[in-house]
Amino acid sequence: MTDQSTVTAQPTKRWSVMIPAHNCADYLAETLPEVVSQLGARPDAEIVVVDDGSTDDPESVVRALGHEQVRYSPNPSRLGAIGTFNRCLELADGELVHILHGDDLVLPGFYEAMEAALADTPALGAMCRTQYIDGDSSPHGTSRRYRHGTGVWPQALESFAVSNRVRAPSIVVRSGAYAEFGGFRTDLPHAADWEAWTRLAANGPIVFVDEVLAAYRRHAASDTAARVKTGDNIRERVTAIKLISQYIPADRRASTIRRALVYSSVYATRTSAQLARRGSWPAARTQAREAVRCLMQIPGGLRSMPSENGADASPVNGKTVDGAAGSPLHRAGDHDSMPSERGAGAA
Repeated sequence: MTDQSTVTAQPTKRWSVMIPAHNCADYLAETLPEVVSQLGARPDAEIVVVDDGSTDDPESVVRALGHEQVRYSPNPSRLGAIGTFNRCLELADGELVHILHGDDLVLPGFYEAMEAALADTPALGAMCRTQYIDGDSSPHGTSRRYRHGTGVWPQALESFAVSNRVRAPSIVVRSGAYAEFGGFRTDLPHAADWEAWTRLAANGPIVFVDEVLAAYRRHAASDTAARVKTGDNIRERVTAIKLISQYIPADRRASTIRRALVYSSVYATRTSAQLARRGSWPAARTQAREAVRCLMQIPGGLRSMPSENGADASPVNGKTVDGAAGSPLHRAGDHDSMPSERGAGAA
């Protein structure tokens, strides 16, 4: 692994809500109050804003809130998104760790539901469904439901390996899991979270909570557009797939890689079509080229065309919304939660 930090070996608190922030002070003023309303009365909880070189004074938001359990911790130097994620793990002193971007939100009941989901179970983490919101906090659909419903996700490893099913604000991980299996790889600047969630799923159970309890903000402006133009969005997906494949048992590895590459090709094709409709022909051609390259890398050739949603996916009243169906210019990787591509909320 590459530069993976871990949490405190012996946590003294139950909850650590770690909030990486970079130039999102206005959103932070919306994010913090709901966290405080749920955990502010608990002495076994800490809420830490980890600032990665912001110029909009997020410390003033913390001061204005004036709550003793919320503290401000600036990075000693600019670390970037993944470096800040790992510093969050270094600072965390709780048994349950929630990394919540400074521009994302928790909805009422999040922490109670996550704590209940992890009670009396060896699961390494728990995740819920997510509300998508825009820069104005207007809702734009929710993440999908799954046929297995609430409980231990029976095929989490294969599902995660095909594409990132986890939005960052929706998952809580035990500090012991980070300590044992590592944090976030700094050599995957746009896919470190995807690799980390898959690594966790390879080492223990993940619980799914079939409730919409977190909000994930999509920004129209980010560095995603530049990466789409160059094709880096798809190429890094392929790099991540190759790394993630090591976690899949040998008898299922080839089929899982095949599904992941087909999924990436479908995503690139959809991105190409959207760009073409907007008249962005050079970028559209680039995405189309990367779609073909994905298929060319399938082990043994393109023998099958699995469902892009995976075997365990089930839409909600025909209205499931994920990144594959949404605008690819908002995120670089279909429904992937890639932290460093978040625009205003990125560290």
